[in-house]
This record gives sequence, C-alpha cells and structure tokens, in this order.
Amino acid sequence: MTSADGNTRPSAVQGANLALKAVATHVDQTTVDVTGQATFKSKDAGVATVDGCTLTAVKAGSARINATYDGVTSPDLTVKVTAHAA
Repeated sequence: MTSADGNTRPSAVQGANLALKAVATHVDQTTVDVTGQATFKSKDAGVATVDGCTLTAVKAGSARINATYDGVTSPDLTVKVTAHAA
C-alpha cells in the first residue's frame, strides 16, 4: 500500500486529501492494482480519516492506514500529518 503517487512515506498538510493505492502481489509474483476493490482503514481517525481510497488529514500527528483485499490486510502505511503553516 502506498499513496497514489507511489510514495511509501507520504505526508499531508492538515485539511488536505491524499489518494491511496493498493497493489496485490500474487504467489507467482505478478502484481495487480486493487485500489478499487480494497477497503482502506485508518487506525488513527483523530489524525486522518479515510473514505474509499481518499485520506483526509485531520490534525498534526501520524496515522496508520491499512488496506484489506480478498481477506488479506496490508502492513500499516504511516502518514505524517503536519499543521498549517502559521
């Protein structure tokens, strides 16, 4: 799981949206984009929420996000949320 641009260490400014992407790796090592079929979940909804495959940065901190597809859950992706510049 990554941000839609392939970043494995994404960040977002408070109030911004970030597109997420899920790719499944099969036993034969082929990969397929399953973003539309995956269920994304935030373990830290106070920092970032997820609706479909779009993350919304709520407040500064770190949010752990994962995706589930075909009964398999990805490792957590940590998204760093920063506050608006003063």
